[in-house]
Amino acid sequence: MASENNDVQSLKQCIQLMVTVISANISSFGKKANEQQLLNDLQNTIEKTFIEKANSSLSSQCRNYLSDILNRYNYDAEDQVFSTKFTRETVDRLLHDLQDILALIDAYQAAWNGNESIVKDFIEKYPTLIDKPSFYGTTLLYSVARNNHINLVKYLVEIGKCSVNVQNEDYSERSKKSSANAAVGSTALHAACYQGHLQIVKYLIQHGADYFITNAISETPIDNGLTKPNIQKFFADFLLSTYSRGSDIIPKRSILEEIERKQEYIIDCFWEYKPTTDNRWFTFSPDASSRLQQSLIVDSDKILITEIDLKASRDSQKISIIQFLLKRKNDQPENAAWVRCRGSSLLNFRCYSQWQILFIKHPTGEIKPSPTIEILDMKPTKIRLNSWYNMDKKKNFLLERAMNYRRKYITINLDFINNEQITFDLENFIFNNQQDTVGGFLRWVPKFVSCATKLPLTNNSKLSATTDITLLTTSYVKQAKRDNLIPSDEIDQYSLKSDNILNDDILDLSDKPVMKEYGSNKFINVIQGNLLEVKTDVIVISSSSQYLFESVMDVGGKSLRIAYNARHKQNAHQPVISIPTDGKITSKAVYFVDWQPNDNPKLLCRSIQHLVSNVIETAASENYKSIAFPAIGCGHYGCSASLVAQTFVKQVEKELINHPMMISFVIQKDRPEVYDEFLQQIGSDGQKLEASTPKRMLIKVGEATLEIIKGDITKQKAHVIIGSSSSENLRLALIDAAGTQVENAYNDAYRDNPNAIIITTPGGNLKCQKIFFLKWEPNKNPDILRQSIVDLIWNVIQNTISHGFTSIAFPAIGCGEHSCAVDIVVKTMIREMKQQMQSRRLAWHVKFIVQPNLRDVYDEFCKQLLSLNKEPIDFQVPTTWERDDENNIRFSVLPKTNEYKMIKHGFHQSMGNKYREIINIERIQNERWFMQYLAHSRDFYKRLNENTEKQLYHGCPESATIAIMEDCFNRSFAGVHGTAYGVGVYFSSNAAYSHGFAKANSKGERFMFVARVLIGKTIQGNSSMKTRPLGFDSTTDGNHIFVTYHDAQAYAEYLITYK
Repeated sequence: MASENNDVQSLKQCIQLMVTVISANISSFGKKANEQQLLNDLQNTIEKTFIEKANSSLSSQCRNYLSDILNRYNYDAEDQVFSTKFTRETVDRLLHDLQDILALIDAYQAAWNGNESIVKDFIEKYPTLIDKPSFYGTTLLYSVARNNHINLVKYLVEIGKCSVNVQNEDYSERSKKSSANAAVGSTALHAACYQGHLQIVKYLIQHGADYFITNAISETPIDNGLTKPNIQKFFADFLLSTYSRGSDIIPKRSILEEIERKQEYIIDCFWEYKPTTDNRWFTFSPDASSRLQQSLIVDSDKILITEIDLKASRDSQKISIIQFLLKRKNDQPENAAWVRCRGSSLLNFRCYSQWQILFIKHPTGEIKPSPTIEILDMKPTKIRLNSWYNMDKKKNFLLERAMNYRRKYITINLDFINNEQITFDLENFIFNNQQDTVGGFLRWVPKFVSCATKLPLTNNSKLSATTDITLLTTSYVKQAKRDNLIPSDEIDQYSLKSDNILNDDILDLSDKPVMKEYGSNKFINVIQGNLLEVKTDVIVISSSSQYLFESVMDVGGKSLRIAYNARHKQNAHQPVISIPTDGKITSKAVYFVDWQPNDNPKLLCRSIQHLVSNVIETAASENYKSIAFPAIGCGHYGCSASLVAQTFVKQVEKELINHPMMISFVIQKDRPEVYDEFLQQIGSDGQKLEASTPKRMLIKVGEATLEIIKGDITKQKAHVIIGSSSSENLRLALIDAAGTQVENAYNDAYRDNPNAIIITTPGGNLKCQKIFFLKWEPNKNPDILRQSIVDLIWNVIQNTISHGFTSIAFPAIGCGEHSCAVDIVVKTMIREMKQQMQSRRLAWHVKFIVQPNLRDVYDEFCKQLLSLNKEPIDFQVPTTWERDDENNIRFSVLPKTNEYKMIKHGFHQSMGNKYREIINIERIQNERWFMQYLAHSRDFYKRLNENTEKQLYHGCPESATIAIMEDCFNRSFAGVHGTAYGVGVYFSSNAAYSHGFAKANSKGERFMFVARVLIGKTIQGNSSMKTRPLGFDSTTDGNHIFVTYHDAQAYAEYLITYK
C-alpha cells in the first residue's frame, strides 16, 4: 500500500510540475512578440525535462496513464516528442486536462475510501470526467461498488449520470500487456458480484447493468459471483435457464450471443394451444410439436409455408403460422384455438417476434357473447376479455430485451389501462398486477419480411395465407444493415441491449414477484403417442399391461430389469416401485404400479383413485414435476373408457391441489376413441363430439336428481314449469301451448302487481300443475349476471316448497335470445341448484331443458353437471333448540328463561307504550331455512371479513306468519306495502315502526317477528331499485330501515304475539 501511495504522489508531483510551468508560460503569452518561440520552448521543455522526469520517477502504469493523456496532443511515447507544434489553444487545453487529472486522482482515492463529500464536490466541478478511469484503469463507480459504498453508488448513477456499463482500461506496460488481468474490461457489476455485495448487484441491474458483459479474460459478472452463495442464488432466481431441457445451470450469455456461437438450432420450448372457449392451455402431442417446430426453422431467403395440416383425433386441423391459430370445423371462432410457443423465438428460430397479451380478468373488462379471433391494438378503450392485444413498439422491445437477457419476470406500466403496473412471468407466459385484479396470458407471434419488398411487415392480422413472406431473422437484420434496408435509427432495436432501462422497465428485486396462475400452467394434458418417447420426469407402468412392461424393460436394458427385480423382491406389495433411469429412457424415473382391472364400477374407480394418489404423492416426495400415465384399464379388460377417463382426471385434479405438477395421459394412436374420452374430461375441446352426445344426462345429488334433457320445455312433465317474463319468446311459447286459461291468469296477475317477482298460473294444457313466470333481467356484467341467476334459483325453490311440489322443468334461461355468457349462466345455475338440494335436503327431480339446436349450451350443461363435487355442507343448530320428532317448527319460550327475558327486554325498549302485554313468544325451528341462512352468513363473513348480522323487527298480519315460518320472508310479495327504499323485504330496528304493519286479528292480537338479518354492505335505497346495486347486499333509509333481496339473507328467529 505504501508503494501505491508513493506512486500516486509521484504522479501528482509530475503533473503539478507540468501545470506550474505551463501556467507560468501562459502568463507571458501576449506580452512578448515572439509568442510562437515561447510555445516551441515550452514544448521542448516538456519533452526534455518533465517527460524524462516522468520516465525516471513513475511506475510503468502511471507513465502509460500520463502518456495516454498526452497522446491527445500527438505525443509519441517511444520517441518522447510531440509530432505537431504547440499552439496557444493547445496549451490551454493541455493545462485544463492536467488540472482535471489532478482532481480525478484525489476523487478516485476518496471513492475508494468512501469519502462522499470529496466525490460529490468533484462531480459538481468536473461532470464530464464521471466515467474517466484512474491511473489503475478503474472507474469511480467500479471503486465504490467494489468497496460496498452503496450511497456513493446511488449518487454516481442517479446524480452523476455515470454509465453503469463503463469498463475498466489497461495502463500496464505496453510490452507486458496480458489478458490475464481480470480487472481489465470489468464493470462495477463485476466488482460487486465478486465481492458478494448483493444490494449493489440488485441496484446496478435495476439501473441497466449488463450481467452478460465480459472482461479481458471472458468472465461475466455472473461468473464473478458464482463463489458467493448469495449472488449465485440471486441469479438462479432472477434468470431463466431453460423451458424444457431440465437444466438448473445459470446462463452465462444472452440469447443473441448464444445463437451467434452455435450453428445448429436449439430446441427449448413447449407448443401449446388454448380453445377460444376455454381458459386453459394444453400441450400439443410430440408429433404436432415437432411439425410446428420445423415449420419455423427456415432460411431468411426462403418462402415460409404459412399453414400446416394436422391430424388429431378424428378431426382435421389447420394451423396458421401467421396468426398462431388452430382452425377446425368450418372455421368458426368457437371451434378455433389459439396457439403459442412457450419459449424464446430467438433461441428456437432466430426470429424476432410481436408480443401479445390476453386479459382473463379486469375490473371493467367486457365479455363478448361469442368468441372472436380479432387482434386488437393497445388503445385506451374498455378492455375486451379473451381477446389478444398487440403490444406497442416500446413495450414489445422491453419484452424482447427481457427474453434476450433471460429474465424470468419483467414489470411494465401499461399506459392504455391507466398506467397499471403489470408483472409478466416469462417462464409461464402469464401476467397480473399487484392486487391480482388484472391478469391473463402472454404469447408471441413471429415477425415477417415481405419477399417482394425485402422490408419488415408490421401487422400479421392483415396477412393472408397466400402472401409470400419469410421470417424476420437475425441473419436478415445483418444483411439488411449492409444493404441499408433498415433505417439506422431502427437497427439498434434489434441488438436488444440492456441500456437506458430506468424509464421503461421496473425492476423490483426486493422480493420475487408473486404470480397468479391462470388456466392450467401445471397441466392436465392428453396426447397421442408412445409413452416411452414422452419427455417427462416420470412414466407409469402398470403390472396389468404385460406389453408395456416388456417394452420398457427392452428399452431400459439389463440395468432397469435388475433394479426392478431387486426392489420387487424386497417388497412385492409396495404400491409404487420407483426406479431411476440411466439415460436410455427419456424420463428420469419409471414407476411400476400394481393394478388389476375390476368388473365392479365402484371398485374400479376406487382402485384408480388409489393408484393416482400413490403415484403423485411419491413423485412429490422425490421432487419430480411431471408424470405421464398410460390409459390404464382401457385395453382389453372390458372397462368403460369413459368411466376410467373421468375417474383419472377427477382424482388428478384433486391431487394437484396439494401437489402441483404437469400430468399427461399418453394414448396410443390407434385408440382415437380413448383419446376423445380423456380429451372430453379435461375440457380441451370445449364441447363433446356430436357422435357421442346423448339426449339426456342425469346425476344424483343427495336424494335429489338433476337431469339435462335436449327437448321442448312445453312437452315436459313436472309439477312446475319455469318461464321468464323477460323472455318474450319463452313466455309466448308457454302461454300459447298452455291455452287461454293461462293467458288470462297471467294478464290478471300482472295487472294487479306489475312489480311481482313471480307470477303463478295454472298449468293449463301443459303436463304440469303450475307455471312460474319469474321476473329476470339479463346483464353483460358477469357479477350481476351471476347474482341474478342465484336470486332466480332461490325464488324458484322457495315458491316450489310453498306449493308442496317436488319436480321442476327449467329452461336454459339467458342462453338463447339474450346471448349471455353461457359458461357463467350454466355454471351458476347448476351449482346453485346443487347447493339448494344438498343444504335443504330435498328429494326433488330437477330437469334442465335445452333446445335441440343449442348443442353448445347442452354440452356446457353436461360438463357442469359432471364437474359437481360431492362435499357435504355441515352446520349445527343453536343450543337453545328443542328436540322434536314430529316436525314442529313453533316452540313457546318459557317466561322464566333468560331467552324469554332477553327478547322481551329488547321489544319493550323499542316499542315503548305502543303495546299493553306480550301474550306469547315462540321460537321458530325451521332447520332447512336456518341452514340456508348460516351458509349465507358464512359467505358474507368470508367476503366482508366482518359480522354484519343485526337483530331487526318485521310486523305482519297473522295470515302471513305461517307462510313466513314455513317458507321464509318470500320476496314474491315484495312491493305489497310500498317500495320507497327498494323492491324487497323490509325490516326495522325500531319495533314501533314495524308495529304499523302488524294488523290486529279479530281478538286484537298482533304479530311481530324478531329476525336475524344480514345487512352486509348497504346503500341508500329508492323506489326504482328492483334489486340491490352491484357491490351491495341491502338498501336502507339511512336510519332504521333495511331492505333485503335474497330469501336466505334473513331468518325469523322468534314470533312475538302481543296486544
